[in-house]
This record gives sequence, C-alpha cells and structure tokens, in this order.
Amino acid sequence: MDKERKSYEELLQTINIRSRSSSTAEQKHYQRQLEFLRNIEIQTPAGPYGASKATQLAHLLTEEALLCSWDVEDSSLNLSPWLLWLNELLQNRKQLLGDTQPLLQWLLQHAEQRCRVDVLKCLISLLDTPEVSAACTLFPRLAAIPLSSSVDAALLLVLCQDKLFSALCCANAELQEPELQASGQLANALLQPHYEGRWVMRTVMSTQEEQEQLTLLVAHSLQLLQKITSLHADYAQQHAPELLGLALSNVRCTAEGGGTSPQLPHRVHPAQQAASYGHDEENLPAAGNQNTAAAGRRVKSRKMRSLTKQRNNGNVQQESSAAAAPSASVSTGHSHGDRMKLLLLGNNDYGCRTPSGGDSEGGCTPTSDGAGGQQLAAGQNRQRRQCEVKVRVAALQLLGAVTKQLPRRTLYGYWHVLFPSDGGETKDCLLHIGSTDGNVRCRALALQMAAQLLYGSKPYLSQASSASAPSNYTPFALSLASSVLATYRQLTAILEREYAPPVLTQCLKCLAVLVQATPFDQLQMGIVYEFVPHVKTLTRHVDTSVKVSALLVMEMLVATPRLTQEMACAVGLPLSERRAPNMTNMTAMRSNLHQLELEQQFQQICDSEEEVEMAEEEEKEVVDDAVGEQLKPSHSPIQIVARVRIPRNSWLLRLVLRYMDCPASTAPLRVECLQVILAMTTHFCLLREHLVRVADVLCSALEDCSLDVRLYGARCLDAVGFQMARHAMEHTTESQSQPHPQPQPELQQHYLNFWLRMLPAIYGAYMDATNVTATLRCSLCDALSNMGGNSFERLPQAQRNGLLAFLLGSSSDDAADPLVRAAAVRALAVYVLHPTLRVDLVFVEHAAELALRLTADNQLAVRIKAAWALGNISDALVAPTSQPAAGQPEQSQEQRQEVQELEKERISLALLGRLIEAAVLACGDHDKVRANAVRALGNLLRLLPADEHALIQRAMAKLLDCVRSAGSAKVKWNACYAIGNLVRNRAIFATSASLAGTLFAALSQLLVQHANFKVRINATSVLLQIEQRADFGVHYATVWRSLLEAIERSNALDTFEEYNHRDGLQQQLCLAMAHMLGRARPDDLIASRDALESHLDGVTGTWRRVAYRIVPEQAAPLFTCGSLLQQRLDAASLSAEQRSALTFLAGALRLES
Repeated sequence: MDKERKSYEELLQTINIRSRSSSTAEQKHYQRQLEFLRNIEIQTPAGPYGASKATQLAHLLTEEALLCSWDVEDSSLNLSPWLLWLNELLQNRKQLLGDTQPLLQWLLQHAEQRCRVDVLKCLISLLDTPEVSAACTLFPRLAAIPLSSSVDAALLLVLCQDKLFSALCCANAELQEPELQASGQLANALLQPHYEGRWVMRTVMSTQEEQEQLTLLVAHSLQLLQKITSLHADYAQQHAPELLGLALSNVRCTAEGGGTSPQLPHRVHPAQQAASYGHDEENLPAAGNQNTAAAGRRVKSRKMRSLTKQRNNGNVQQESSAAAAPSASVSTGHSHGDRMKLLLLGNNDYGCRTPSGGDSEGGCTPTSDGAGGQQLAAGQNRQRRQCEVKVRVAALQLLGAVTKQLPRRTLYGYWHVLFPSDGGETKDCLLHIGSTDGNVRCRALALQMAAQLLYGSKPYLSQASSASAPSNYTPFALSLASSVLATYRQLTAILEREYAPPVLTQCLKCLAVLVQATPFDQLQMGIVYEFVPHVKTLTRHVDTSVKVSALLVMEMLVATPRLTQEMACAVGLPLSERRAPNMTNMTAMRSNLHQLELEQQFQQICDSEEEVEMAEEEEKEVVDDAVGEQLKPSHSPIQIVARVRIPRNSWLLRLVLRYMDCPASTAPLRVECLQVILAMTTHFCLLREHLVRVADVLCSALEDCSLDVRLYGARCLDAVGFQMARHAMEHTTESQSQPHPQPQPELQQHYLNFWLRMLPAIYGAYMDATNVTATLRCSLCDALSNMGGNSFERLPQAQRNGLLAFLLGSSSDDAADPLVRAAAVRALAVYVLHPTLRVDLVFVEHAAELALRLTADNQLAVRIKAAWALGNISDALVAPTSQPAAGQPEQSQEQRQEVQELEKERISLALLGRLIEAAVLACGDHDKVRANAVRALGNLLRLLPADEHALIQRAMAKLLDCVRSAGSAKVKWNACYAIGNLVRNRAIFATSASLAGTLFAALSQLLVQHANFKVRINATSVLLQIEQRADFGVHYATVWRSLLEAIERSNALDTFEEYNHRDGLQQQLCLAMAHMLGRARPDDLIASRDALESHLDGVTGTWRRVAYRIVPEQAAPLFTCGSLLQQRLDAASLSAEQRSALTFLAGALRLES
C-alpha cells in the first residue's frame, strides 16, 4: 500500500504540473483525470462516463495518449506515471476496477504496437487468473508479438505468454487447431533468438543485474517451450533437433569467471542407425519369462513402473542441505583386466566425495570476521547460482518433454548424444550431468531423465553384442554394446562418489531400469562385478529410500531369466545350478583361470566381516531351533526337517530375511524385500533349501500392520507356491521316466511343512482383512490355489478338511465381495482335478453350484473366473476316473464305452442342463469369458444323452457362432477344441442335417482362410475325432477339397509370426488326409482323385516332407496310407473308373519306408 500511495501522489503531482501549463480544453481533460482519481480514492461507484472504472480508465488513457506523440522523451511525463500507479493498483485493489476487459484490450493493443516494460507489467497483473474464453481469444494475439531487444521487456512478455498458455492447458487436455498453430508460432519465436545468438551477444557488455535477468529469461523461455512440446506432439517431432540442441546447450549453464556463459546451441541430428530399429513397442514380453500356472492364471514377472509415475517421489524435489562439488571424471584408459582388479580390490568406502564449493545449494558460504562486502558478494553469488539452477532444471525438463513425444524409432537415433560412449567423454550426456553438476536437484533430475529414456529400451538394447568379428568398420551392435558398458561404468562411478540421498536414489533407479533392459549374455563379462559391490554397500544405507532402490536393482538382476556366470555368482545361485553363459566367443576370449580368479575376488568382497558375523548368528539360530523342535508336542503335523544354513555367498537372501525379521524396518523396505523374494522364485533353487525361513518371513508379513506388506506377502506366497508345485511336478515326472523311480520324501515333506506352517497364517490374515480391500483376500485364495497336487494329497485329513471348509465358506458367503467369492471358487476348481476330489461327486457338484452362482455377476472379472471354473469342472467330469497303470495293456473299445457310460451317471441331468445353459449364455459374453465357456460346453455336451435334441442343437449352434464370429483367436481355437470333444458323441449328427452342414462349412472356411495357424490346427483336429464315414454325410467331398487347398495355402505365410506353427499345421493336415482316405467309400474315390489332381504338386511335396520329418510314433498313418489303398484295390469290387482313381491316389501318396 505504501508503494501505491507513493505512485498515487506522483501521478497527482504530474497531472497538476501538466494542468498549469495546458490550454483551457486540455484543463477539462485533466479535471476529469483528477475526478477519476478522487473517485478511486473514496471508492465512488459513479463516473463521468457512466461506466465501470476500468472503462473510464481506458478512455482516460486513450485521451492521454492522443495528447502526446508517444515518444520516449514525453512518455515519462504522460503515460508512465499512469502505468506505474495502475500496476500498483492492480496488485493491491484490482477489484475496484470491476470488469477489466476494456483495460486489458487497451494494454494488449499498445503491447502489439510497442513492447514497453510498464505496459507489460500492467498486462501481467491483469492476466493473474485469466478465464478460459479470454485466454483462447488473447493467446493468438499475444503469441504473435515478437520478443523485444530489451531483456526486461522480453522477460515480461514471456511471462504473459506463459500465463495464457497455462490457462489453456488447464482448461483443455487437447489443444484445438488455432491454439496449436499459435503455440507453434510462439515456439519458433522463442527458438529463433537462441540460434541467432542474440542472448549470447547481450552477455558481453551486460552488468551483473542484467545477466541475472537474462538468465531468468532463458529459464522461462525453456519452461514455456517445455509446456508447448508436452501438448504439441507434432511440433516436438518436427523440431526435435532444434529443441534438443537448445536443451543440451543450457544444461551446462554455470558460472565461469564470475559471470554466466551461455553457449550458442547447435542442432542435434539423429544417427543413421535409428532406421534399423523396427519396434515401436515399449513393453515387449521377455522370451522365456512367462510362466503359465496350471490354475489358468499367468504368473507375471515384475515390470518397472513408468518413470512418469515415480516423479511424485519427494526425493527428486527435495534438495540436500550439504554442499556438492563436481566429481572428477572416471578414467577409462586402463585395460579391462587391470581396471577390473582395481575396482574389485580398491577402496569401496561409501560417501568419499566431500563438499568443495561449487554452486551446490545449501552449501556453506565463506565468512570472515568483519567483511560485509564479502557477505554481500556471497549473497549475490548465491542468487546468481539459483538462477543458473533454474536454467539447468528447465533445460532438463524440456529434454524430457521432447523425448516423451518422440517415437521410439526416432528417439534412439539420439542415443549417441544422450548416453556416453566408450570412445570418449560426452559432456552433454545425462549421466555426465548427473555426475558432475554441483546442484543436488539437477543431478537427480538428470538421472531421472536418463531412467525415463532407458525405460522400454529392451528391444533396442537387445541388438548390442560385444562379439567382435573381422571387419573394416565398427558394427552397430559393437558400438551399442560399448555405449551400454560405458553407461554402467558412469553409473557405477556415481554410486562410488555420490553422497546425497536423492541423487543416490535416482541413480539406483536408473541402474535398475538398465539392468532390466540389458542382454547380459551378449556383453563382455565384468559389468556385474563392477556395480554389485557398490549396490550391496548401499543396501545398508541409513536412508530408507536408498536401501529400497538398491534392493530394486538386485531384484531386477535376480529376476533375469537367463543368468550369466557373474550374475549367478552375484545373487548367490548354488554352484550346482550355475551354467556357463551362452557366449562361445566371449568365453574363448577369457581363460577359465582368469574367470575363476575374478569370481574369487568378487567372493572376497561379498563375504565381508558382517556376513561372517551373520553366519555365526545363523548357526546359533539353527542350534536353538533344533532344541525347540525337540520340545514340540508329538501330535504336531509338522515333521522335523533339518534346517539348512544359508551360505555366505547368498548375501541377498540373508539380507532381505534379516530386514524382514527386524521390527524397525519400514513398510516400503519390507515391501521391497518381499519383491526380491518374489523375484528369486524365478530361480527357485535360491529358495528351495530355505523354505522354513521363507515361511516364517511370509507369516510375519501376513500379520504386519501395513496393508501393503500383507498384500505383497500374499503375492509372494502365491509365486512361491506356484514354483513349488511346478518343481514337485517336474521331479515326479523325471522320477517316473526313470527305469527305477527314486522318490524324494524329504523334498516332499519340505514342501508339506511349508504349507502346514502357512495355513494358519493365511486363515488369520483372511479374517483380519474383512474390513479392508478385497484384493488381499483374493490374493490369499489365489495362493491357496497354487498348492500342488502332491502337497494337497499329503495333507493330514484334518488340515485338508479345514482347507476345503475354508474355501467353501468363502465362496458361499453372500456378504463377501464377488471377487473374493470368485477367487475361492477358482481355487476349488483347481482342487477338483486332484485325484482324491475328482471322484468325490458331492464335492464336484457343490463346486459346480458355487460356480453357477457367479456366472451372471455384473463384474467382468468375476464372470471370467467363474467361466474358467466351469471349464475346469467340466474337465474333471469327462476325465477318466481310473487309468491303466504303467505296463498294463490299454482298454478295449467295449471297456472304454462302459467307462463312458459310468461317467455319464456321475452327475445329475438337472445340474448338467443348468451347466450347459450357463455355458451357452457365457458364449455370448466377453472374449475372455467365451474362451472358457466354449471349453466347458464341449466337455459337457459329451455327457448329455442323445435324446436331448433341442439342447444339443442350441449348444452346437452357439459353438458354431463362436467359430464364425469375429473375435479373438483363442475363442476360435477353444471352440474348435470343444467341437472336437463334441463330435465324439455321434448323436449330434442325427439331431439335424442342417446343423452338420453348418459345422462342416465353418470348419472348411477355417481350414483355408483363417490367418491364425493355431486355429487351423484345432479345426483340423476336429476332423480327426470323427470316426465314422457316415458322420461326414454328403459333405465328404467339400471337406476333402478344403483339406487340399489348406495344404497348398499353408506354404504361403502372411506374417512371419506364424512360421513356428507351419510345420504343426502341415502335419495335422496330412494326418487328416490319411484319416479321411481310410474311411472313404468307393463313391468318394473319383471326386477325391479329381480334387487331388488340381493340387498334386503342392500336396505331394508337403506329404513327403511331413512324412520324413514327423516323429516315428506318429508317422504310421502316412507310411501305411498308400499300402492300405493298394490293399483295397486288390480286395474291393470297384468299377473301372473307381479303380483308376484308387490307383492314382495310392501312387501319389506312396512313400518309400
């Protein structure tokens, strides 16, 4: 208010002076001005013009402008006092002016004519909170104003443009075409002065205050460009070289010789190797890392969160209170072996970098005993450094915004300027900034940008290879591998020298993203030995976020499906489970002695004194546990199994178990420890011998007060249970395949003890989760579903009954969430396939009733699980109740028919009809529901009596609709599989002739025209299930022609993705040909010959290729087809033309055995 009063008095004084020396007509004008000012002072609503005060002021300013020539000399005596007072009034008492739209138009008009500082100051005060409609109108006009040569005026203009554009961004998620065109014009206007060198030339003769204003102008220009590129993807892609060049030239904005030294930007052109990158997908599935559980649910490996979701982490925004100094560059001149030895045996102390001045925020400023001038200079330097930090932060944000808008194919063309290379040090690369910048926030933000660029780079980095071949040039794969290795060394150097927790956190996250995307088996060995010791040190850091990020790196490392030798050594994989990496060239470059020496050196680092102390404590725990086990009551179902001590090389498992046992561990740390254990299930041998400790940790996690810890504990239990069941099944299969099976009762008892220990904790966690989200209870039911058949069958009767009662109660609780009930029903559907429960008709019918109650739920996820449960229950109903033991002869046709009749009697017709009706309705639902509904329908129709013609026709029509309708390929091949099960019941061909015609027409279309080869394979398998020639009816010739055309078309691949299924399709088609020829009647021979003649070359070539490639166990139908046809020629009474046709068929398909 003091400034406003002072400007008010100066304005009155100026008006009085002008009034004394003016004419009579001009004095009336000044009288109106004084009257207006008095009304403002006493807040009088009326005015001389009868309008709002803003309108009055706009008229007065217009008249005042007409009285003068608007030149520089006269402006200080005319409009400048008015604008100075107006600026103070707008900042303090803007509401007195009412509607400010006329005044805004007046100011904008004069700003378009000439950018004056006082006009722009008033304009920016009026644009404090602009309305959306006003912003849409004013932004194109304000964006067209060119930047003034005055730094102050240019800065104010950029601030005005920023406010209007921010108002547009908040109002509209997507800008319209006029706003996009205006924003592109504005971005060009902001870029042009930088590339012309206008601001660089202004710094030559400028004062320190002008330099600060210039720094602020550059910072705000970069911020406005960042906002424009974030919403204008086309502009970012078209002008990426200019935008990236501008950002990279400003990331090194720092003080040199007491003043700022901005650099002239240069356009950054993409590398030619960008064209070789052909995948724009960011999250391609990793080969060999997708395990599908037997319970119909995929166990997914963890993926890194999108880096944009991690920006809310406060570690990036906070600034350290300690000082920072640029770190020295890492020397890369030594040979690989010498540098490896130096890194392994050198000083690995954490936090070796000490503050040494620079422009680090929060650093201590030098003081003296009486130097006020020095304190003033220190304050000015601190303010200058803060402005420079703003420029660097804005440049990094602009860099991140541009790279987000670029497609992956284009983005990786700029890899050579964003990441280091082995050929030399790149000062513009993000990791160099993260290593040498003096500001904590800038270092953390640079590393965050690097992690954002690395996210989703796995398809691109998969091209890297260190295998060198004789060549006159450096291959792209080798240069990319060198860049990846240099990136690892730069991140390792940061971990070695950094001390600020925010920077360490972002560096570790960047390293975790890089680990997930790196093809270790294609790179030279040693990179894991470099960074794992530093990461191991940081897992014991005092800051929780640093510990969590360090464990995240190890989680990504241990989750790699194929571990190399150094990775296996780093994560503590048992020696018996390690295998040499799949790199013959790299292995040849290193001797076994050198590799053994490196492993021993690395092991010395891992086996620190702390590990030795922990091992001694663990030995004491083993002794105490043995004594406690002896004191257990004899009726306990858990049998004593020797507890194996965790070896010292398994430091990661030891560490996470210790953190989980520590009461002081925070919830985020516990969650990450559980994620590490979940990642270890990828290599189950890490946990197999320590399930007792793992069970104790999971029990404590399910009892934790934090909901996140309990939820991740349930997910970890789910993954451990799945891997246990898979390994138990593999061991059972291997032992049965051996001539003298050797059961492993100790291992089975080990798995059983795990579940006996976990069941009470699961029940308790389920009951405690009544009033919280249903996700935890669903995860617990999913974990129970992964109890393998071996463990379930070995459960004591009391525990088994308790488990079934728990799941039955959870699935029948009407008050529970439908998702929880569906998860419990899904677990019951898994148990239905176990031998002891499959023959229990009461349990099977009860599970079917519970699944029926959820098939019509409103939630799609519930219906998906219910449909999957129906499919499993139908599999159990049609599965044979007894199978011949090994070595016994197979059952005859009569015995199989008797077993089939007994199976039909196992379920009531009423319940069977309800199940079929539910499956028919589900076939019209979502694709994920239909895929399981058709599977259930095909099984259930096999059990339906032949007299149920109407229901058979409805169900068959629905299956055919699923085959012909547009939908996912999985629905179609499941429908074909269901039809294959259905045609085993010959009654369907007697129900309706039109239905059979529709069936064969649909199958013929799928055989020839469908793009998915797996659908064609399943459609062909339906033909193999038809045993009688009468079932083909009049459609035999049509199906035969479709088979021949399908064989000929199978060699034409529309997409390379179907190449892996082509051999299987051709094999199935040839077997179907032999199957149909074996059931052909004499009147079918002529039509079969005519059809084969038109496709003779393609069919016979494929027939011979399949016959000599197929496994011997399945090759009999093809090799015997020609001889069987010849036998029919000798025995059957055929006409001459039929004999000619049969001779042709036998000759065309004859094979030399």
